[in-house]
Amino acid sequence: MVNCPNCGTTVTTAVKCWTVSPAKQAAYGVIPEFRVGLFKCPECKSTFRSKVNNITQHLETKDVKILAEKVKDIHEGLTQTLRFLREKINALETERQALLMEIEQLKKVAESRANTLEVEIKQLREEIKALRELLGVDGEAKWPL
Repeated sequence: MVNCPNCGTTVTTAVKCWTVSPAKQAAYGVIPEFRVGLFKCPECKSTFRSKVNNITQHLETKDVKILAEKVKDIHEGLTQTLRFLREKINALETERQALLMEIEQLKKVAESRANTLEVEIKQLREEIKALRELLGVDGEAKWPL
């Protein structure tokens, strides 16, 4: 937690944090590092930088855990959605196969009816020819309807 330099309000969480290490090493050979955070005051809306203490780092760890849980929940939701979509795809493929079989059956029925009609038309033409011969009418003459 840090205080706003403008109004003195306590700000608990940083908008962004990063690690800073100075260019020079310490006397004992270790490069000192510390974290700096970018804060936004809820009262005066000013943004400022400040060194982040351990409490804020601990809050960030909790935030990471919360984010990890959210990612896990999202993963589970996506897994369920994927499972649902696979089931739906399988059902649609099954329905597609059934429809294709029905179309083939309808084609066979249609071909059968077409063949039957062709046979009937051929018989009717032969009947007309026979009746014209019986009546002695010229084959070229058309009867008025």
